[in-house]
Order: sequence, then structure tokens, then C-alpha cells
Amino acid sequence: MNPVIHSKIGQGRRVAIPAELCQQFGMEPGTPVVLEAIETGIVVRPLATVIHEVQDFFRAAIPQDVVLSDVVIRDRVAEAVQEDRD
Repeated sequence: MNPVIHSKIGQGRRVAIPAELCQQFGMEPGTPVVLEAIETGIVVRPLATVIHEVQDFFRAAIPQDVVLSDVVIRDRVAEAVQEDRD
């Protein structure tokens, strides 16, 4: 079970995150975070973690034999050809 840590909202609605939690999740002063509203409160997560989750989601949706950069290049070439025709 994860430890429960109590804190307070300070001046300017700021919350200090204890050093042990920051170390556990690789957060330092200046680390970008995402604040996510859920039904029971607010979740604070490092932005890098959220980005990795989104990348993993889309990576799972793309067939393994597809290289997206090749798809984009092919589409751009097709668009250029079409523009030349118009």
C-alpha cells in the first residue's frame, strides 16, 4: 500500500509536494506537470509520463509494419502532384 502524506493548500493555492514523492517520480523544481481533475479530486502527474502514455496509446493503434514518416511523405508527394495538376 502506498504511504499517505498529508499537506495543506498554502498562500496562492500552492501545494508543496514532499521530497520523497518527487524523488519517487523523478520530479524536480521546474518539472512540467499535468493537473487532472477526477471525480474525487486532483491528480498531479509529470508531463513526460502523460506524453509517454499518449505515445503508447497511438503506437498500439498503428500496425507494426507501418512507418508513419513514410506515410506522411507519401501523402505530401501525392498532394504536391495533385497541386501541379490543378
